[in-house]
Amino acid sequence: MIEKMMCQGAPQPIAPFSHACRVDNLVFITGQMPTVPETNEMLLGTFTEQTHRVMQNLALVLDEVGSHFDYVVQARVFITNMGHFEEVNAIYRSYFNEPLPTRTCIGVTGLAGGADVEVDMIAWIPPRA
Repeated sequence: MIEKMMCQGAPQPIAPFSHACRVDNLVFITGQMPTVPETNEMLLGTFTEQTHRVMQNLALVLDEVGSHFDYVVQARVFITNMGHFEEVNAIYRSYFNEPLPTRTCIGVTGLAGGADVEVDMIAWIPPRA
């Protein structure tokens, strides 16, 4: 069974999608943008500021579905300027413990809403105690 999920507290989608889709104990999380959940406005600050907001939005979704950054299996990072690769990596890295999940980073010519950073994830949902 596939469970399509909208998460309370996460930014509202700017396109037609669910925040996450759960299949058994895996959750596929839609790419999060640097959208401020309280206002649903795009944070168009520095790459550092945008990456923090993206990771905070992912944390909101992970928490609601019963997972955590420790259980992320795979992530994809999309950035509009590869000149900021190391800056984005430093912020991204700060949200994880060792060992790190698998990851792909893709340089793109543009992202929705004028954002410069987007990250999507696949995570494991551990059984509840």
